[in-house]
Amino acid sequence: MNGDQRRLEILQSLQLAESAISANQFARQFGVSRQVIVGDVALLRAQGHNINATGKGYIINHSNSLKLERIIAVNHPPEQTRNELELLVSLGVIIRDVTVEHPVYGEITGQLNIASVQDIDDFLNNDVTLLSSLTDGIHLHTILCDNDAHYNKVIEALDHANLRYSN
Repeated sequence: MNGDQRRLEILQSLQLAESAISANQFARQFGVSRQVIVGDVALLRAQGHNINATGKGYIINHSNSLKLERIIAVNHPPEQTRNELELLVSLGVIIRDVTVEHPVYGEITGQLNIASVQDIDDFLNNDVTLLSSLTDGIHLHTILCDNDAHYNKVIEALDHANLRYSN
């Protein structure tokens, strides 16, 4: 199999996948190194395919025209991370990413794609250093909501839990 065929199969697999697929999984499937897969994905991105790397592997962001994308600013210590994520998920929100503003590097964004308690467990069980630790707990999330009323309910809940950032 040549590189073009492999990239086509990677793209088709990602389009059909219900969850992330790791570079290691693809490498085993195609009998190549993980680095070859990373290069293949870079080429697919350069061709305009919306492939995101997450902690669990690669996914394609299927834009969902039925959802509103909004950015929320939150602030809390690391020990409240689970509470924040569980609150958002309990309200039916999908947490797409987290962004912090670093004084040297500018904006740093990490893909999350959290939609369930299992996703929260998987994320927090990785024993990672949170990006928000770089900014004393201040961070942004891109979230997906059903409509403006849903978004307003999320804001009210964050305010009630004292998690929303206000200056």
